Formats: sequence, C-alpha cells, structure tokens
Amino acid sequence: MYRWVVAVLLALTVGAAPLGPGSYLHTDGRALKSRDGQVVALRGVNVGGWLVTEGWMCGQTDSGERWALEQLEARFGAERAGLLIEAWRDNWFTTRDLDKIAEWGFNLIRVPFGYRNLQDAAGNWRRNARGEIDFARLDWVVKEAARRGIYVILDLHIWPGERESYSLISRHVDGSNEARARSAAIWREVARHFRGVGAIAGFDLINEPEGSPGDAVQRAFTDAIRAEDPERIVIGESMGYTNFRDPYWRNSIWSAHYPEDKEPGTLDEKLTRWAKKAGITDDVAVPVFIGEMKAPEDTKESAAGLAEAMNKRGWHWAVWCHKAVNQGGWAAFNYNQSLRYDLGRDNFDVLLAKWSTDLVAWHDPAKPANSWWTGWWVDGFRQAPPR
Repeated sequence: MYRWVVAVLLALTVGAAPLGPGSYLHTDGRALKSRDGQVVALRGVNVGGWLVTEGWMCGQTDSGERWALEQLEARFGAERAGLLIEAWRDNWFTTRDLDKIAEWGFNLIRVPFGYRNLQDAAGNWRRNARGEIDFARLDWVVKEAARRGIYVILDLHIWPGERESYSLISRHVDGSNEARARSAAIWREVARHFRGVGAIAGFDLINEPEGSPGDAVQRAFTDAIRAEDPERIVIGESMGYTNFRDPYWRNSIWSAHYPEDKEPGTLDEKLTRWAKKAGITDDVAVPVFIGEMKAPEDTKESAAGLAEAMNKRGWHWAVWCHKAVNQGGWAAFNYNQSLRYDLGRDNFDVLLAKWSTDLVAWHDPAKPANSWWTGWWVDGFRQAPPR
C-alpha cells in the first residue's frame, strides 16, 4: 500500500507538463517509449555537487575530494555536521534551478547520490519520524522535476567501500562481496520506494565502476532492482555494448561518458571514432545514453555541435554539469571565488553562512552578485525556446 501511495503522491503534481505513471519508460529497440507509445528523447544535465559533493567543482580548497560529510563529522560531530550538510543541500539546488533547466528545453536531470544520503556512517538506514527510510531529498527532486515535465535518472555515485578503493566493488578482491551486497540493498530499497513513479527514467546502476568481470556488479544491482520493480529501466556503465545481446538485459540502456576529445577532426568524425572504439555496432538494438559530457571548446558553437551530433545519432545525453564554483565551461552556473572554502580550517559559522545564505544570494537581484550564468553553455546546449 505504501508504495502505491508514494507513486500517487509523486504523480499528483501540477505544471506545464507533469509526468505521472503513464510516463513510465521502456525500451523498444534503440528507442525509449512511454506507456502510451510516445517516443522520448532524453536531453538534459547532471545535478552534480548537490547530494554528492566533489571538491574540485564545489569550491573545496583542501584535499577532501568527495568526502565532505566525513570531514565535517570528524571535526564537528555527526549532529553539527548534519546541520551543515543540510544547509548545503537546501541551497545548492533549488526549484529556481529546476525552473532554469526547464526553461532551456531540457527534459532530464541525472541525479548523483551516494549511500550516505540514505545511511549513516555505520551503515544504519536514516529514518524519518514515521520510522521509514528517509527518502525526503530524492522524493523532493523527483516530484519537482515531474511538475516541470523533467525526467530523473538516479545515479549511484558513491557506494560502500568506494572511499577505500575505487574499484573494490568491481573486482574479485577482499571486501568486494560485502560492498556489493550493501549497495544492492540500497538499490532494492530505492526500487521499492519508487515503484510505479513514471518521472524516473531509469536507474544508473553505478558510476564509472572501472569494469566488472562478467558484469557481476551490474547484475547484482539489476537483480535487486527487478525483485522490487521488474519493469524499471536499468542503465549499465563500463559494460561491453554487445553484452546487451543477452536477453537478461531486456529493458536496459548502455551508457558511457564522452570525454573532452582534443583529437583532430570534426565533431561528427570524433564521435564516429569514439563510437567505434566503444564497440557500438548497428546489429545491437539497445539505447545509448551519454551520462556525462562536456563541450570540446568553450563556445556556443561547440556545445550546439556536440548536442546536435548526439541527437543525430539518436543518443540520449546529460551534460556535466549544472552548477559549480568557478569552473567555467564545466557548468551552466558558476559561483565566484568568494564561495570557496576549506573544510580542514574554516569554522562552523563561516561554513553555515556560506551555505545557508551565500549559495542563494543569486535569488535576490538586489544582493551583490556572487555568481554568473555561462552564457555560451546555456545558448549552445539549449534544446528549445523558453516556454
């Protein structure tokens, strides 16, 4: 009953083009279709830095990389660290950001999340006042995206054991089975919670796992998801394209990330060369999703050319990234240098002020500017005139 209630509540939204259970996607050859048979082409952007902070793009000046929460807990304790990280999540990505994404004609956001969004440091589930696993953040983004006609891909970006070894979960080494089982349990709960929610385009099983012998990781996660939601699309990275001939991978999408290609040639030539190297062949009927990409040059023409080349091939895509701190062409929106911070040295009040006030200063035109929109990025990747 609870799963049905969640699906209905997330579907009962208002907006120009709300997405409900009828929008549930499935694959049909290389195409994606909704339940009413409409072909859907996913074009969008990554919401990086929101639920998974990455030092290089989020303004962190020390060497914490992706471990901001752990650093905060070590310095301030779990309770005060929680106050800080919630301030970040409240203000780094808001409905104002979703309004902009919809305005640019995008119909997709890829949302990186990590196990710490749902579990504490000891691996216990975070629970709400009703004793249920706390999906409040993910529920919010799915509901608000759906109101604006935007699909969501949930991407497992940080998993148990990832901090100790990036490839631990993928390879046959000590600890891999435990990390894999814990991650599969996360996917099972996510799939159970969002069963029937049409605004979710699919589950990106694991971000850049650096290979997995026999696709063991991807299969373990897919089994967990399909145990709760047999019809949900799964998205596999670091897998051979021809592996999808296996009937096991029904209703699945092959995914990779397209690097900044500095080799000679036109964008079309570069993509053709890359596709051949990636093993994409015409005799395998599975959709292609470029989960992360960046314009080769910081120009409108380069961004538009990349998007058009992807569209011509019928590939689905999401640009990296929506927002950053002073990272130029990596982001549609950039905060300036004043938003940089040092988690090893800055005190609690300084961090709280930056994350609760300065992150949303751009909402008020009367406040001094501490950010800017990357005009060429927006104009180049934009897919439709403003609504």
